[in-house]
Formats: sequence, structure tokens, C-alpha cells
Amino acid sequence: MRSQDPETMTPAERDAEVASILARGLVRAVHADRSRSTRDISEPAESPAGGLELSQHADLSVSARPRG
Repeated sequence: MRSQDPETMTPAERDAEVASILARGLVRAVHADRSRSTRDISEPAESPAGGLELSQHADLSVSARPRG
């Protein structure tokens, strides 16, 4: 990480510094997202042994969507 005083930097140097900061943030975000996705796949959430829980008299229905 640079510690140069922004007041002494040229516009191109400031632009490069901003781009570098944004790039590091993007890399961290992508890495965190991939790490979270990998963890979600490798460590599934606990679920009841029987699977979905439905009452004995669950009235399930499907209706057609109106066209249009």
C-alpha cells in the first residue's frame, strides 16, 4: 500500500491509486463470495430427517396464470 501524500501526486498517480483501491476491493468481494459459495455447498444447512414438513391435510393447488 502506498503512503504518498495525495497533494504531491499527479492526476495520473491519483487515478492509479483510486483504481488500485477499487481493484483490491473487488478482489476481496469476489474472494469472499466464492468462499461463502464453497462453504454453502460443502456445509449444507441442517434439515429435518423427514425432509419437508407438511401437515397431514395440506391442500396444495396450482392455478393457471392468466395470459397476457
